[in-house]
Amino acid sequence: MKKSIDYPYLISAIELLENKIVPNYDFHIHTNYTDGKATVRQVFEKAIEFGLEAIAFTEHTESWHNSDSEWFSKYCKEIREFREIFKNKIKAYMGIEAPAVSFNGDLGASDEMIEQAEFILGAAHRYPGIEGRKVSELGNNEAIDLEFRTLMGLATNPLINSIAHMGGTCSKYCTPFPTHLMREVIQQAVKNTIAIEINPVYHRPLKNFIELCAEENANITLGSNAHGFNDIGMIVRKIKAEILT
Repeated sequence: MKKSIDYPYLISAIELLENKIVPNYDFHIHTNYTDGKATVRQVFEKAIEFGLEAIAFTEHTESWHNSDSEWFSKYCKEIREFREIFKNKIKAYMGIEAPAVSFNGDLGASDEMIEQAEFILGAAHRYPGIEGRKVSELGNNEAIDLEFRTLMGLATNPLINSIAHMGGTCSKYCTPFPTHLMREVIQQAVKNTIAIEINPVYHRPLKNFIELCAEENANITLGSNAHGFNDIGMIVRKIKAEILT
């Protein structure tokens, strides 16, 4: 089950739209431990520079992202060290972005990763059951079906805090993921107290997706899907630009 620590990331989609107050949080950030450009320290420094109040490091768990088998323990150690140094300036959480490896919501992450992570993003990356094929080689209807089944599985996993970039893989490589299926996934996630990530890379315009989440009374998380230095905090800046103007 989810760890019972102080989670600042849970945001009511309804309240965000009604109050027009955007928390300075970014709960989807990658470092150079996998495919990001910034070091852990640089993420802290940039996040503070951009005025963020809370962040989560959400490193990829797939083994091909890092050839060092000991990388995860080093990653956790470094985050602990720097959040102690910067504890009076920002809150930081150790997290992972783990892909679904079955249609039941099972995650491609080690026991150590699951145990140590304080925030878990579940993601539909490479769909289960398409070994030997690329997502871009799928037909549109097949991609939609696989994305939907993968997301519905994630929406039942009690370990997951939030579902990352809903519909993003299908939309990026094949065809736009239908709104009515997004709604079904959101409904399932709400039943299981799983939040929905608002992601500026895949959910444009952001306001439309936030409104969809609000219609289903969903909690949301803000995640920039940051890989570069200036990506950090991008979700906050873009939401403010859309709903405060």
